[in-house]
Amino acid sequence: MKRLACILLAVIMVLGLTGAAWADEVPQPEGGKKFEGSWAMMCGLIEIVYEEEGYRVLVDLFNQEDSTGTIWQYACLYSEEEDALVSITSSKNAYVMNPDTLDKTLDEPEYEGFDESADISVFSLNEEGALEWRDGHENMGQDLQFTQIGSFEGLWRNEEEDIYAEFHWQGLLDENQFCYAGFVAHGEKEYHLLGMYNQETRQLACYDAAVIPMESAEDYLTAADEGRDYQAVFTDLGSGQMRYETEDGVFTLTYDLLGPVS
Repeated sequence: MKRLACILLAVIMVLGLTGAAWADEVPQPEGGKKFEGSWAMMCGLIEIVYEEEGYRVLVDLFNQEDSTGTIWQYACLYSEEEDALVSITSSKNAYVMNPDTLDKTLDEPEYEGFDESADISVFSLNEEGALEWRDGHENMGQDLQFTQIGSFEGLWRNEEEDIYAEFHWQGLLDENQFCYAGFVAHGEKEYHLLGMYNQETRQLACYDAAVIPMESAEDYLTAADEGRDYQAVFTDLGSGQMRYETEDGVFTLTYDLLGPVS
């Protein structure tokens, strides 16, 4: 039995914060590079993207039982002295997510704007390599740790080979299993994918899954078992590049800043 669809939480994160602006005018600080990407915990996701002179950070904590949550957004700079990202602006919005469409309706901001010295938020890595978040406005995140789950979210293309792949983070099976759902098209070949991120190899191992309604853990098991005999491995190469390995060959895909196809 394929391993991915064990017990998958019925949580799908669809965030507007995906991908990155890789054509930077200002060189990224070397010490800040380790923060880029997606970081996850049960019912929480952090996305960190470098843009020009600073970092765009989005924190999403959600309640899967009632489809509500809260989003914090920060503009941060890398502090070499602290070896951390420190905020210069921040905002906080509660939201309600439609479980059918996955659209999020944001409430009015609880706060937004430039941070005073007492309100500065900090993102740092602990000795185990986990991301820690200390919010300066209300001390959120003090007991939370987020684990790197790769940078696969979004749409990727290879126009010459007529390939595109799209991924969304799907949730955590447990503290060490990080799942993605996706779709890949190569010419006339199309596959609906389920994938497991391997922290050691930093690769996303995927296989084809049957298209059925996903409402329970049993549905994921069925989708996995009824999928076609197809496997693929995706590796994040950085700088907006991803390697795609399959029975048809090895290809390089480029992140599409314009987003998903309509």
